[in-house]
Amino acid sequence: MSHVWTPEVPKHNLHLEFNDTTKEAYLYEKQPCNKVRCLLCPRRCVIAPGKVGFCKVRKNIGGTLFAQSYGKATHITTERIETEAVHNYYPGSKILSLGNFGCNLDCDYCQNWMYSQFEYAASEHIHNYSIKQVIDMAIADDIKTLSWTYNDPAVWYEFVIDTAAESKKYGIKNLFKSAFFLTSEAVCELLKVIDVFAISIKSMDEQYYRQFTKGWLPPVLENTRLVHRSGIHYELSNLVVTGLTNNNDNYDKMINFILNDLSADTPIHFTRFHPDYKYMNCEKTPIEDVVAACERARTAGVKYPYVGNVFECERLNTYCPSCGELLIRRYGLNTYIKPSLEPGGKCAACGCQTTIVNIDPDDRRLEDME
Repeated sequence: MSHVWTPEVPKHNLHLEFNDTTKEAYLYEKQPCNKVRCLLCPRRCVIAPGKVGFCKVRKNIGGTLFAQSYGKATHITTERIETEAVHNYYPGSKILSLGNFGCNLDCDYCQNWMYSQFEYAASEHIHNYSIKQVIDMAIADDIKTLSWTYNDPAVWYEFVIDTAAESKKYGIKNLFKSAFFLTSEAVCELLKVIDVFAISIKSMDEQYYRQFTKGWLPPVLENTRLVHRSGIHYELSNLVVTGLTNNNDNYDKMINFILNDLSADTPIHFTRFHPDYKYMNCEKTPIEDVVAACERARTAGVKYPYVGNVFECERLNTYCPSCGELLIRRYGLNTYIKPSLEPGGKCAACGCQTTIVNIDPDDRRLEDME
């Protein structure tokens, strides 16, 4: 299938305009001849003076690596946590979603390509924020979770680490939504400040990863295992792409990875794709495909399989994995916590202790659509 398409959007090459030395990058080492080696992601780019790495936002200035995207945001939006493919953590709660620019991947079907692909980002869409301003925005709107999302917060690493650490002083949680193409060193530092991870595993096929994301799979899987061993809450998503990953082989490999390397309690979101960026010559993923993936996971023993990017579907809901009682109903971006889900996460019908955490009694919306 032919899928290559060139976006008809001006390339801005913003890295030529920035010469920001306000934040020295974390995780790098100096090399001979004023070169540096970035240790943030598995590419481990060796960067000459005046040049940037693959992500386009980490720049060698005079033999020092700088995080030029530090404090620069493209999106700051109030949303619900479900928009991040997170259903079992503070369900229905408000989040402050923050997006940046640049990425250490280049997925052919990227749905945030105007920001993730640095050369397409327009300067008028980029705004400066301090850590204090971000925290103040959350507090002013009574938001308890910052969500680092959109392009991929991997390349916003320093600002994420610093803001997450500071926000903890105010009782604010942090959600990190990422393709997780990082070094283990980077993940270990994130584990110190992040409260919930939304991890996007693009496929379980190495050739697919290299061709369609320009990355590779093994570090993504190993990083996911790291998070699992940490005990921090995480949820997985798999974008089901028409003609690429909407098949039983992909579903089964994902399911087996969950059951064999992680836990049957790990939530998995099979997310519906829509054509974008370079992958345009196809249709949206049929809803029945993501539902089939979800049912296949449930039948195999995964306790919390969901669909994503679907407005209305039974598999948006959360059911008790023991007795099948409806615990949380979802419709579009609306979340309705049923009386059958007790504040401690237990099913009132059978007493099963679910992995749903942080049910806030003050945020329980018990309205129903019936």
